[in-house]
Parts: sequence; C-alpha cells; structure tokens
Amino acid sequence: MTTIKNVAVVGATGKIGRPIVERLSTSKLFNVTVLTRDDSRGRDFPADVTIKQVDYDSIESLQSALQGQDALVSAMAFEAIHEQKNLVDAAVNAGVKRMIPSEYGNDLMNPKLAAFPIYQPKIAIRQQCEKRVTENPSFSWTTIHNASFLGPDWTLDFIVDVKNRKADIKDGGDVLFCATTYDDIAQAVIGILTHLEETANRPVRISSVNTTQNELIAIAKELGATDGWDLTYSETENLESEAFRRWAAGDHSEEVIAMFINRAFIGKGWGGYFPVRDNELLGIKDLGRDELKSIIKSAMDR
Repeated sequence: MTTIKNVAVVGATGKIGRPIVERLSTSKLFNVTVLTRDDSRGRDFPADVTIKQVDYDSIESLQSALQGQDALVSAMAFEAIHEQKNLVDAAVNAGVKRMIPSEYGNDLMNPKLAAFPIYQPKIAIRQQCEKRVTENPSFSWTTIHNASFLGPDWTLDFIVDVKNRKADIKDGGDVLFCATTYDDIAQAVIGILTHLEETANRPVRISSVNTTQNELIAIAKELGATDGWDLTYSETENLESEAFRRWAAGDHSEEVIAMFINRAFIGKGWGGYFPVRDNELLGIKDLGRDELKSIIKSAMDR
C-alpha cells in the first residue's frame, strides 16, 4: 500500500498555505518541506520544517527540490495559478505520488463554471494533471473544493461585512452555500494524504458550515449589530451578464472578478453548495451555530 511520508508545500506563506504547513507539522505524520522563491520568508515556520529555495520558471530547479517527496501540496495564490504548470511536470518527473493543485473554492467540475474566464487557469492545471496520470499511473491528483472561505477577515467582508454592517444581498439572501475555515482546509489535506485510494484523481468537496447571507446578518444582529445596516440588493444572473460584458471589453478588474465569483458560489445550482460532502472521510466536523457565532464575533471585533 502506498503511503505518504515526505510532503512539499508551495504557497506556504499565504492564508491557505500557512495553516496547511502548521497542520502537517503538528500531525507528526509527515516530513514537511516548503518550496519558496525567497527562503527568508520561511524563518517563522516550525523548526522541523525544511525550507528549499526554488525557481518556479525552471522545471529542473523544481524537479531537484522535489526529489524524494511523496506528495506536493500547492496553495499558490489566484494570480500565480499558471505557475503550477512547471510544478506538475516537475512532480511527475521526480516521482511524486500525489499532487494537490491550488483549486480551492468553487466546484469547478460544475459545467456552468467552465465558461468563466477567471477559472480557466485552474481548470487547465487540473486537465494537465489528468493527462499526466494517463501517461504516468504512479502519479495522482486531488483537488479541494470548499466553496467560500470562512474566517474573520476578507472572507466575511466579501459575503457580509459584519464589522461595518454592510452587504450586497444576492438572489434574496436565502441561497444556501458552503463555507469552510482555513483550518478545515488544512485538515482536508491531512485526510487526503491518509486516504490515498479513496481520494485519487477526483475532487473532494468539504465545508465547515452551510449558511446564507441572511443567516449571517441575523447572527450579527443577535450579537449586538442591530441597526445601521447598509444593505443593497442584486441578482447574480445580472452580475454574470455584466461581468462577461466588461471582461470582453478588457475590464479584468477585481470588481469584475468578484461578479463572476458571486455568481459561482451564490447562484443557486452553481458551484457553491455541495449536497454530498467528503467531511467524514477527511475528518472534518461540522461547525455548530455557537462556533459560527464565535467567528462572526471575531470579525465584528477586529
């Protein structure tokens, strides 16, 4: 039976990558190596984490760093997704058994999302992984679909800004979507690497909680944010149309990207809600309402 012992992580200093490194390290199940352009950025990782400086533009550099690694976990930022192309080829060449590419977020297996230009880089990397599996059966991949991110930071601001009591309510505000903490994403990585056969060459779908915009506002009001709300209303179908129009005209701004994302995770029947999840397999426990209230309270108190 194939087992994973040596794990390399890229994008390790970000909001997704850092919890992954910390959870891999504290589990005591793996030897963890962080690959980075700038090795000085890894000085505050746990003492047992190895830091290797690499050149992402060089397959040879990456392949050398990945020699002896059983798994590669990517947490590369949205704007750097395309840089995984060399990582995939280097991982295969180095004999890596499992790669988790950076495809966190919406369920990109949903065919509705395949037409969205913002997701093309992620889809291209997954397709590259699929192709390399057919050529090298010892290589495999898993992607993590967690829909929205849940934490007292940009995440809640994007959905409902509970601190400033502001939100754009989409499609009425009662559309159920999945939201996942960074810690549970890290737990999903552990679960994948300890359940290789069950997770091979497929996405896993996870969430910490299923909620709605209106529920988040209701909880914030329970916690004392009773008045002064600035609420606007929109339909994600209209956001989608506007996003495509502006993108075609050359507007690739954050505002336009947000329109696509909102359609993707709040539009009913799109990629933001998973009726079937892999939580139990991967060791993820659903958050209770009190735990969700605690996260919202932290966001309000920032």
